[in-house]
Amino acid sequence: MARYIVSAFKAVSTPAGAVLDRIIGPGWMATPSSLLDLMADGQHEFVLDGSSHTLTARRDPAGNIAILVVDDQGREVAPSSLPHWQMEMHRGSQVKAQRWWQRLLDPDAR
Repeated sequence: MARYIVSAFKAVSTPAGAVLDRIIGPGWMATPSSLLDLMADGQHEFVLDGSSHTLTARRDPAGNIAILVVDDQGREVAPSSLPHWQMEMHRGSQVKAQRWWQRLLDPDAR
């Protein structure tokens, strides 16, 4: 069985709330759907860096499959409660740096 270390959950902000976008480990990165493909054959194990938590796939009564974080007792843990959870910040346009003489004329301007 191949064992992978998960170091970060990258989420993006949407109007419906934070959505898990990528799962990252040392030297690899996967989307939730590609991670489910790896989990389907049972030959891949994903453990969280620095903890006893693991990733698992579970099917709900409606038939949907979700990736869950579980502790060593098999209890579900919210990924957003873990230090591995990271929100991707929107990268806005960068403000052009002022020239030295512009800073002299208006030191409070940015």
